[in-house]
Amino acid sequence: MVICKAVTSLPCLSNESKKDFDDSRIALKNMENHLGNTVKKLENGFKKITASIQNQLGVVKDALSNVGEKIKKVDSDFQVLGKDFQKTKWHKYNGHCYYYGVDSQTWFIAERKCREIGGYIAKIGDKKENDKIYASKPKTYNHYWIGLTDLNEGEYRWTFDQTKATYLPWYSGYGKKGNGYDCVAMVYNGGQWIDYPCNTKYYYICESNFCF
Repeated sequence: MVICKAVTSLPCLSNESKKDFDDSRIALKNMENHLGNTVKKLENGFKKITASIQNQLGVVKDALSNVGEKIKKVDSDFQVLGKDFQKTKWHKYNGHCYYYGVDSQTWFIAERKCREIGGYIAKIGDKKENDKIYASKPKTYNHYWIGLTDLNEGEYRWTFDQTKATYLPWYSGYGKKGNGYDCVAMVYNGGQWIDYPCNTKYYYICESNFCF
């Protein structure tokens, strides 16, 4: 069957053609609705992503602010440390600084006091360094603790980094005293070393890897 309108300029449509036309129009309408829904979903998703990014940016800004405050505090602490360091009488040698503690302490307290002033109990690597440290020390009649022990009997290691000592200028008769003689001191007359009980009270030598 053919459906024709009175207007002769329009073509006649068969039932099949009209059905195809209607189906196409419905399909286009459905596509329009689908695209509209897709656009809305994309817009909503974009808004959520934008909000999430803004939130993360806020977190990053807060973190940066906290880091900035911490840097300021570290810088302030470092300046205070520098002032305290300068007040203490450190002796410079070969990029390191040495401090001579002239209050008699056991080895363990001496080690702690060195850390409290920003250093460590001295590590002496060779004769040249040993001679310089000995020559710079105050003229006293007291031995000086250094950072060497053999708490593991017979194995002398530096407290600073636990490396094994290779330079060992022992005073005559010392170095193999045995159990109980676990800490090492520099003698006041000559600069040689002795192993002695750690609870003995001597002066002490501190070292620092940086100087102001």
